[in-house]
Amino acid sequence: MIAEDDPIIRSLFSKILKSKGYDTVEAKDGEQAIKIYDDLQEKPDIIVLDFRMPKINGLDVTKEILKRDPSTNILMITGDPRINRKYLFDTGIKFKAKPVRMDDFLSEIQHFAQI
Repeated sequence: MIAEDDPIIRSLFSKILKSKGYDTVEAKDGEQAIKIYDDLQEKPDIIVLDFRMPKINGLDVTKEILKRDPSTNILMITGDPRINRKYLFDTGIKFKAKPVRMDDFLSEIQHFAQI
């Protein structure tokens, strides 16, 4: 799942992952990400979340999803220096700063796909 409010970035991540054989589902904000997650029969191998999104930010989405399934793999992506890195570290959530290098992004996705 890719939850990103910027439609260009969201589409780019989705196209790159699809080109590598991954199935993707997209959410335009945090509220939609939680709804999609709850509605999915088969949970995603990884959730890529933007930190700053409308309605519900990525950190709060993370907390809600981890309440439902603490083993969920989450990759947080942000350009916001105020992100709570300690929380991410303590919960085992991977973090990438924007702009994200695509080879680093794919490396993280491949790592989670092997878990």
